Amino acid sequence: MLDELGQLLLVAFEGTTATGNRPLDRLLCEVRVSGVVLLADSNIESPGQLRTLTADLQRRSRECTGRPLLIATDAEGGEVMRLSPRGGWEPTLSHAELGRTGDLALTELEARRIGFMLRDAGVNWNLAPVVDVGYNPANPVIVEHGRSFAAHPLRVAAQARAYLRGLRAAAILTTLKHFPGHGSSYADSHAGFADVTETADAEVELYPYRALLGEGLVDAVMTAHVFNRHLDPDFPATLSPATLTGLLRQEVQWAGVIVSDDLRMGAIGTDYGFAEAAVQAVRAGVDLLLIGDDRLDDGRSAAVTALAALRRAVEDGRLSDARIAASLERIRRLTAKL
Repeated sequence: MLDELGQLLLVAFEGTTATGNRPLDRLLCEVRVSGVVLLADSNIESPGQLRTLTADLQRRSRECTGRPLLIATDAEGGEVMRLSPRGGWEPTLSHAELGRTGDLALTELEARRIGFMLRDAGVNWNLAPVVDVGYNPANPVIVEHGRSFAAHPLRVAAQARAYLRGLRAAAILTTLKHFPGHGSSYADSHAGFADVTETADAEVELYPYRALLGEGLVDAVMTAHVFNRHLDPDFPATLSPATLTGLLRQEVQWAGVIVSDDLRMGAIGTDYGFAEAAVQAVRAGVDLLLIGDDRLDDGRSAAVTALAALRRAVEDGRLSDARIAASLERIRRLTAKL
Protein backbone atom coordinates (compact mmCIF):
# COMPACT_ATOMS: atom_id res chain seq x y z
CA MET A 1 0.00 0.00 0.00
CA LEU A 2 2.74 2.49 0.94
CA ASP A 3 4.52 1.83 -2.36
CA GLU A 4 1.41 2.91 -4.27
CA LEU A 5 0.78 6.24 -2.55
CA GLY A 6 2.45 8.21 -5.36
CA GLN A 7 -0.54 7.32 -7.50
CA LEU A 8 -2.58 9.82 -5.46
CA LEU A 9 -0.59 12.68 -7.05
CA LEU A 10 -1.16 14.75 -10.20
CA VAL A 11 1.82 17.09 -10.48
CA ALA A 12 3.07 19.95 -12.63
CA PHE A 13 6.74 20.13 -13.57
CA GLU A 14 9.26 22.49 -15.15
CA GLY A 15 10.59 21.93 -18.64
CA THR A 16 9.55 21.56 -22.26
CA THR A 17 11.42 18.28 -22.81
CA ALA A 18 11.75 15.07 -20.84
CA THR A 19 15.33 14.45 -21.88
CA GLY A 20 17.77 15.11 -19.05
CA ASN A 21 15.00 16.42 -16.80
CA ARG A 22 15.96 14.89 -13.47
CA PRO A 23 13.10 16.35 -11.37
CA LEU A 24 10.58 15.09 -13.93
CA ASP A 25 12.16 11.65 -13.98
CA ARG A 26 11.95 11.56 -10.19
CA LEU A 27 8.19 12.25 -10.39
CA LEU A 28 7.64 9.49 -12.94
CA CYS A 29 9.98 6.81 -11.64
CA GLU A 30 10.55 7.42 -7.92
CA VAL A 31 7.36 9.11 -6.76
CA ARG A 32 5.49 7.15 -9.47
CA VAL A 33 2.70 9.67 -9.92
CA SER A 34 -0.53 8.80 -11.72
CA GLY A 35 -0.33 11.90 -13.84
CA VAL A 36 1.14 15.26 -14.73
CA VAL A 37 -0.42 18.65 -15.39
CA LEU A 38 0.81 20.71 -18.31
CA LEU A 39 1.09 24.47 -17.90
CA ALA A 40 1.44 26.96 -20.73
CA ASP A 41 4.45 28.90 -19.45
CA SER A 42 6.33 25.88 -18.12
CA ASN A 43 5.75 23.10 -20.63
CA ILE A 44 4.16 24.23 -23.89
CA GLU A 45 5.89 25.92 -26.80
CA SER A 46 4.43 24.52 -30.02
CA PRO A 47 2.36 21.60 -31.36
CA GLY A 48 5.42 19.63 -32.45
CA GLN A 49 7.28 20.19 -29.19
CA LEU A 50 4.24 19.16 -27.16
CA ARG A 51 3.69 15.97 -29.15
CA THR A 52 7.30 14.95 -28.50
CA LEU A 53 7.05 15.80 -24.81
CA THR A 54 3.85 13.82 -24.21
CA ALA A 55 5.14 10.82 -26.15
CA ASP A 56 8.32 10.81 -24.06
CA LEU A 57 6.27 11.16 -20.86
CA GLN A 58 4.17 8.14 -21.75
CA ARG A 59 7.19 6.07 -22.72
CA ARG A 60 9.05 6.86 -19.51
CA SER A 61 6.01 6.26 -17.31
CA ARG A 62 5.44 2.85 -18.86
CA GLU A 63 9.10 1.95 -18.42
CA CYS A 64 9.00 2.82 -14.73
CA THR A 65 5.48 1.87 -13.66
CA GLY A 66 4.02 -0.35 -16.38
CA ARG A 67 0.94 1.88 -16.66
CA PRO A 68 -0.15 4.74 -18.88
CA LEU A 69 0.16 8.30 -17.61
CA LEU A 70 -2.68 10.72 -17.09
CA ILE A 71 -1.64 13.90 -18.93
CA ALA A 72 -3.95 16.73 -17.96
CA THR A 73 -4.32 20.40 -18.74
CA ASP A 74 -6.84 23.23 -18.52
CA ALA A 75 -8.41 23.56 -21.96
CA GLU A 76 -11.68 25.32 -21.24
CA GLY A 77 -11.45 27.65 -24.25
CA GLY A 78 -11.07 31.40 -24.37
CA GLU A 79 -8.70 32.84 -21.76
CA VAL A 80 -8.15 29.53 -19.97
CA MET A 81 -6.69 27.52 -22.82
CA ARG A 82 -3.17 26.15 -22.43
CA LEU A 83 -2.98 25.25 -26.12
CA SER A 84 -3.26 28.87 -27.16
CA PRO A 85 -2.68 30.92 -30.32
CA ARG A 86 0.59 32.07 -28.76
CA GLY A 87 1.86 28.50 -29.19
CA GLY A 88 0.51 28.07 -32.70
CA TRP A 89 -3.00 26.70 -32.08
CA GLU A 90 -6.22 28.17 -33.42
CA PRO A 91 -8.25 30.46 -31.12
CA THR A 92 -11.08 28.88 -29.14
CA LEU A 93 -14.38 30.12 -27.76
CA SER A 94 -14.82 30.60 -24.02
CA HIS A 95 -17.63 29.05 -22.01
CA ALA A 96 -19.27 32.47 -21.74
CA GLU A 97 -19.15 33.03 -25.50
CA LEU A 98 -20.67 29.61 -26.12
CA GLY A 99 -23.33 30.16 -23.48
CA ARG A 100 -24.39 33.49 -24.96
CA THR A 101 -25.11 31.90 -28.33
CA GLY A 102 -27.47 29.35 -26.79
CA ASP A 103 -26.43 26.99 -29.60
CA LEU A 104 -25.80 23.56 -28.07
CA ALA A 105 -24.65 22.12 -31.39
CA LEU A 106 -21.97 24.82 -31.61
CA THR A 107 -20.84 24.04 -28.05
CA GLU A 108 -20.53 20.34 -28.82
CA LEU A 109 -18.60 21.04 -32.02
CA GLU A 110 -16.25 23.48 -30.29
CA ALA A 111 -15.58 21.02 -27.48
CA ARG A 112 -14.93 18.30 -30.04
CA ARG A 113 -12.47 20.60 -31.82
CA ILE A 114 -10.72 21.32 -28.52
CA GLY A 115 -10.71 17.61 -27.77
CA PHE A 116 -9.01 16.73 -31.04
CA MET A 117 -6.44 19.50 -30.45
CA LEU A 118 -5.64 17.84 -27.13
CA ARG A 119 -5.61 14.34 -28.56
CA ASP A 120 -3.26 15.37 -31.38
CA ALA A 121 -0.92 16.86 -28.78
CA GLY A 122 -0.93 13.71 -26.63
CA VAL A 123 -3.04 15.19 -23.82
CA ASN A 124 -5.67 12.72 -22.58
CA TRP A 125 -7.45 14.61 -19.77
CA ASN A 126 -9.14 17.99 -19.94
CA LEU A 127 -9.76 19.69 -16.59
CA ALA A 128 -13.03 21.04 -17.98
CA PRO A 129 -15.85 21.97 -18.33
CA VAL A 130 -16.53 24.57 -15.67
CA VAL A 131 -20.04 24.21 -14.25
CA ASP A 132 -19.85 27.10 -11.81
CA VAL A 133 -23.07 29.07 -12.20
CA GLY A 134 -22.03 32.67 -12.86
CA TYR A 135 -24.79 34.44 -10.98
CA ASN A 136 -22.47 36.91 -9.25
CA PRO A 137 -21.46 39.43 -11.95
CA ALA A 138 -18.63 40.68 -9.70
CA ASN A 139 -17.02 37.25 -9.37
CA PRO A 140 -13.30 37.80 -10.09
CA VAL A 141 -12.14 34.28 -10.94
CA ILE A 142 -14.97 32.68 -12.94
CA VAL A 143 -17.31 35.32 -14.36
CA GLU A 144 -14.69 38.00 -15.02
CA HIS A 145 -12.69 35.63 -17.21
CA GLY A 146 -15.61 34.20 -19.17
CA ARG A 147 -15.39 30.80 -17.53
CA SER A 148 -19.10 30.29 -16.74
CA PHE A 149 -21.59 29.24 -19.39
CA ALA A 150 -24.42 31.25 -17.84
CA ALA A 151 -26.02 32.73 -14.73
CA HIS A 152 -28.83 30.16 -14.78
CA PRO A 153 -28.20 26.57 -13.63
CA LEU A 154 -30.35 24.89 -16.30
CA ARG A 155 -28.43 26.68 -19.05
CA VAL A 156 -25.12 25.77 -17.43
CA ALA A 157 -26.11 22.10 -17.28
CA ALA A 158 -27.33 22.03 -20.89
CA GLN A 159 -24.18 23.72 -22.20
CA ALA A 160 -21.91 21.52 -20.10
CA ARG A 161 -23.67 18.39 -21.35
CA ALA A 162 -22.98 19.42 -24.94
CA TYR A 163 -19.38 20.23 -24.07
CA LEU A 164 -18.92 16.84 -22.40
CA ARG A 165 -20.29 15.08 -25.47
CA GLY A 166 -17.81 16.91 -27.66
CA LEU A 167 -14.84 15.94 -25.51
CA ARG A 168 -16.06 12.36 -25.33
CA ALA A 169 -16.25 12.21 -29.13
CA ALA A 170 -12.52 12.97 -29.15
CA ALA A 171 -11.82 10.32 -26.48
CA ILE A 172 -10.71 12.90 -23.90
CA LEU A 173 -11.34 12.44 -20.18
CA THR A 174 -13.58 15.09 -18.64
CA THR A 175 -13.87 17.01 -15.36
CA LEU A 176 -16.66 19.03 -13.78
CA LYS A 177 -15.37 21.90 -11.67
CA HIS A 178 -15.35 23.52 -9.10
CA PHE A 179 -17.43 21.62 -6.51
CA PRO A 180 -19.58 22.73 -4.69
CA GLY A 181 -19.49 26.01 -6.63
CA HIS A 182 -17.21 29.04 -7.07
CA GLY A 183 -19.54 31.29 -9.04
CA SER A 184 -20.88 33.26 -6.08
CA SER A 185 -17.57 34.31 -4.54
CA TYR A 186 -16.24 37.85 -4.31
CA ALA A 187 -12.71 36.51 -3.82
CA ASP A 188 -10.28 34.51 -5.94
CA SER A 189 -9.12 31.34 -4.18
CA HIS A 190 -5.89 31.48 -6.21
CA ALA A 191 -4.93 34.46 -4.06
CA GLY A 192 -6.34 33.57 -0.66
CA PHE A 193 -9.31 32.69 1.48
CA ALA A 194 -12.65 32.67 -0.38
CA ASP A 195 -15.64 32.67 1.98
CA VAL A 196 -18.98 32.00 0.25
CA THR A 197 -21.02 31.46 3.42
CA GLU A 198 -23.27 34.44 2.71
CA THR A 199 -23.35 34.16 -1.10
CA ALA A 200 -23.56 30.45 -1.96
CA ASP A 201 -26.91 29.05 -3.09
CA ALA A 202 -26.82 25.26 -2.95
CA GLU A 203 -30.00 24.80 -4.98
CA VAL A 204 -28.49 26.80 -7.82
CA GLU A 205 -24.89 25.65 -7.66
CA LEU A 206 -25.43 21.94 -7.16
CA TYR A 207 -27.97 21.64 -9.98
CA PRO A 208 -25.41 20.95 -12.77
CA TYR A 209 -23.82 18.17 -10.70
CA ARG A 210 -27.15 16.56 -9.89
CA ALA A 211 -28.16 16.79 -13.56
CA LEU A 212 -24.94 15.49 -15.12
CA LEU A 213 -23.14 13.06 -12.82
CA GLY A 214 -25.47 10.18 -13.52
CA GLU A 215 -25.27 10.40 -17.31
CA GLY A 216 -21.97 8.60 -17.87
CA LEU A 217 -20.24 11.59 -19.47
CA VAL A 218 -18.14 12.73 -16.50
CA ASP A 219 -14.82 11.17 -15.50
CA ALA A 220 -13.85 13.33 -12.52
CA VAL A 221 -15.03 16.16 -10.27
CA MET A 222 -12.64 18.91 -9.16
CA THR A 223 -13.03 20.57 -5.79
CA ALA A 224 -13.16 24.29 -5.00
CA HIS A 225 -11.09 25.91 -2.25
CA VAL A 226 -14.15 27.83 -1.03
CA PHE A 227 -15.23 28.03 2.60
CA ASN A 228 -18.90 27.75 3.54
CA ARG A 229 -19.60 27.47 7.25
CA HIS A 230 -23.07 26.08 6.49
CA LEU A 231 -21.34 23.02 5.01
CA ASP A 232 -18.30 22.84 7.27
CA PRO A 233 -17.36 25.30 10.05
CA ASP A 234 -13.70 24.26 9.99
CA PHE A 235 -12.50 23.51 6.46
CA PRO A 236 -12.82 24.76 2.87
CA ALA A 237 -14.42 22.28 0.47
CA THR A 238 -11.18 20.64 -0.66
CA LEU A 239 -10.36 19.69 2.92
CA SER A 240 -13.91 19.06 4.12
CA PRO A 241 -15.22 15.54 4.81
CA ALA A 242 -18.74 16.94 5.16
CA THR A 243 -18.55 18.49 1.69
CA LEU A 244 -16.75 15.77 -0.25
CA THR A 245 -17.71 12.53 1.50
CA GLY A 246 -21.03 13.71 2.90
CA LEU A 247 -22.40 15.92 0.15
CA LEU A 248 -20.65 14.77 -3.04
CA ARG A 249 -20.22 11.06 -2.35
CA GLN A 250 -23.26 10.25 -0.23
CA GLU A 251 -25.91 12.79 -1.17
CA VAL A 252 -25.09 13.54 -4.82
CA GLN A 253 -23.83 9.93 -5.14
CA TRP A 254 -20.67 10.52 -7.16
CA ALA A 255 -18.62 7.30 -7.24
CA GLY A 256 -15.82 8.43 -9.55
CA VAL A 257 -12.55 10.28 -9.05
CA ILE A 258 -12.41 13.47 -7.00
CA VAL A 259 -9.41 15.63 -7.90
CA SER A 260 -8.42 18.62 -5.82
CA ASP A 261 -7.89 22.06 -7.22
CA ASP A 262 -4.24 23.11 -6.97
CA LEU A 263 -3.03 22.63 -3.40
CA ARG A 264 -0.40 25.34 -3.93
CA MET A 265 -3.08 28.04 -4.31
CA GLY A 266 -3.33 30.84 -1.76
CA ALA A 267 -6.60 29.63 -0.24
CA ILE A 268 -4.78 26.53 1.01
CA GLY A 269 -1.21 27.71 1.45
CA THR A 270 -2.08 30.83 3.44
CA ASP A 271 -4.09 29.08 6.13
CA TYR A 272 -2.95 25.42 6.13
CA GLY A 273 0.45 23.79 5.97
CA PHE A 274 1.00 22.11 2.60
CA ALA A 275 1.85 18.65 3.96
CA GLU A 276 -1.04 18.64 6.44
CA ALA A 277 -3.40 19.92 3.74
CA ALA A 278 -2.44 16.99 1.51
CA VAL A 279 -3.33 14.52 4.25
CA GLN A 280 -6.53 16.33 5.20
CA ALA A 281 -7.67 16.45 1.56
CA VAL A 282 -7.37 12.66 1.27
CA ARG A 283 -9.14 12.23 4.62
CA ALA A 284 -11.92 14.44 3.27
CA GLY A 285 -12.39 12.31 0.15
CA VAL A 286 -9.97 13.57 -2.50
CA ASP A 287 -8.47 10.81 -4.66
CA LEU A 288 -5.95 12.79 -6.70
CA LEU A 289 -4.00 15.69 -5.20
CA LEU A 290 -3.24 18.32 -7.82
CA ILE A 291 0.09 20.09 -7.23
CA GLY A 292 0.52 23.00 -9.64
CA ASP A 293 4.09 23.88 -8.60
CA ASP A 294 6.43 21.11 -7.48
CA ARG A 295 8.97 23.49 -5.94
CA LEU A 296 8.25 24.57 -2.37
CA ASP A 297 9.59 27.86 -1.04
CA ASP A 298 12.46 26.05 0.68
CA GLY A 299 13.42 24.29 -2.57
CA ARG A 300 12.04 20.86 -1.69
CA SER A 301 9.80 18.90 -4.04
CA ALA A 302 6.15 19.37 -3.12
CA ALA A 303 5.33 15.91 -4.48
CA VAL A 304 8.02 14.23 -2.38
CA THR A 305 6.84 16.20 0.66
CA ALA A 306 3.21 15.20 0.10
CA LEU A 307 4.19 11.57 -0.42
CA ALA A 308 6.13 11.51 2.85
CA ALA A 309 3.19 13.10 4.69
CA LEU A 310 0.77 10.53 3.28
CA ARG A 311 3.08 7.69 4.31
CA ARG A 312 3.29 9.02 7.87
CA ALA A 313 -0.49 9.39 8.00
CA VAL A 314 -0.99 5.77 6.93
CA GLU A 315 1.62 4.53 9.40
CA ASP A 316 0.14 6.42 12.34
CA GLY A 317 -3.45 5.53 11.46
CA ARG A 318 -4.76 8.95 10.38
CA LEU A 319 -5.37 7.45 6.94
CA SER A 320 -6.70 3.90 6.82
CA ASP A 321 -5.69 1.24 4.33
CA ALA A 322 -9.33 1.06 3.23
CA ARG A 323 -9.43 4.78 2.50
CA ILE A 324 -6.27 4.59 0.36
CA ALA A 325 -7.44 1.43 -1.40
CA ALA A 326 -10.70 3.12 -2.41
CA SER A 327 -8.83 6.01 -4.03
CA LEU A 328 -6.38 3.71 -5.79
CA GLU A 329 -9.26 1.70 -7.25
CA ARG A 330 -11.01 4.82 -8.55
CA ILE A 331 -7.75 6.05 -10.09
CA ARG A 332 -7.19 2.66 -11.73
CA ARG A 333 -10.67 2.79 -13.25
CA LEU A 334 -9.96 6.27 -14.58
CA THR A 335 -6.60 5.28 -16.06
CA ALA A 336 -8.15 2.19 -17.64
CA LYS A 337 -10.27 4.48 -19.81
CA LEU A 338 -7.20 5.84 -21.63
